[in-house]
Amino acid sequence: MKRGLIILIALLAVSGAAFGTYSFLHPRATGIPASGTLEARNISVGSKVGGRVAKVLVQEGDRVEANQLLLTFDDAELAAQLTQARGRLEQARAALHKLQHGSRPEEIAQARAAAATSEVAPGYRVEEVSQLEADLLRAKAELQNSEQTFRRTASLADQGILAAQVRDDAQARLDAARAQVRALESSVDAARARLREAEAQKDLVERGPRKEDIEAARGNVVLAEGEVAQAEARWAEREVRSPAAAVVEVLDLRPGDLVPANASVAKLLEANQLYAMVYVPQNTVGRIRVGQHAEVHVDAFPHRAFSATVEQIRQKAEFLPRNVQTEDERQHQVFGVKLRVDNPDNYLRAGVQADVLFTEAK
Repeated sequence: MKRGLIILIALLAVSGAAFGTYSFLHPRATGIPASGTLEARNISVGSKVGGRVAKVLVQEGDRVEANQLLLTFDDAELAAQLTQARGRLEQARAALHKLQHGSRPEEIAQARAAAATSEVAPGYRVEEVSQLEADLLRAKAELQNSEQTFRRTASLADQGILAAQVRDDAQARLDAARAQVRALESSVDAARARLREAEAQKDLVERGPRKEDIEAARGNVVLAEGEVAQAEARWAEREVRSPAAAVVEVLDLRPGDLVPANASVAKLLEANQLYAMVYVPQNTVGRIRVGQHAEVHVDAFPHRAFSATVEQIRQKAEFLPRNVQTEDERQHQVFGVKLRVDNPDNYLRAGVQADVLFTEAK
């Protein structure tokens, strides 16, 4: 009997030593409890151009993937603006290409044909001036002859030798000669101006465009490219897409509805952006670190713990919100702690009350 008691005491001693060793090597996990609410990140999506709704492709409650099309607007006006912008860009590029390559041989030949001063093959503008100058000389000679004829006729008519009608006819011929001289003088001046213009055009064509003109044309191309980019950006706004995997929370539009620019057309809840916001007393917050793991429990799944990780600890203390704890505890200062909650099966919902247990080792 005594021997059996000794053996029992020895076994208890060995068991106690083993348990002590295990407890030393594996400290028991303890937790810091807290309560709060599950929150989801909201996304308000819309269009910067708006317009008349053409198609609505999802409904409230639908789960959508990133870049999934939600709705479209009528795009006739946007398509026209994009076409016009692209047309102006092609024009600007063509003008720059023309200036960069200078004048064509045919253009140089045409300019020289107009303003050439060679005696063998003068330009047609030179010949025009020469012809009009010759006509003017003949008209001045006729004017001089008409003046002499009129003087003689007028003298004889005054003496009664010739009839007054003869003098009137001479006066008419004199007036016509003077008008012809004035007309030819104007024609000669105009022809000389056209010749100077042709000579300037010939010099311009032979020398080619100036560097400043090329730079200005290059600037027009850049400006046109910007207009195309702007039109393409507006064209993309004809479609409203989901920026991330989410759940459609609010979408109350139908085809034909008019939506103003920059207006929100739908509210989404990001499916993989679920958070728990809890409040920890100031005498406990020192035991919590960013990156620390925690367990989240909700009433809907009493036997399941959802994993969570501390993402943020607010730097400023505040009084406990009224919807979290009792009247006495509201007087205590607390720190808000934000945890990202793993929700792989999408069981959890935003707005649900949750209990959090921060794990720590003693």
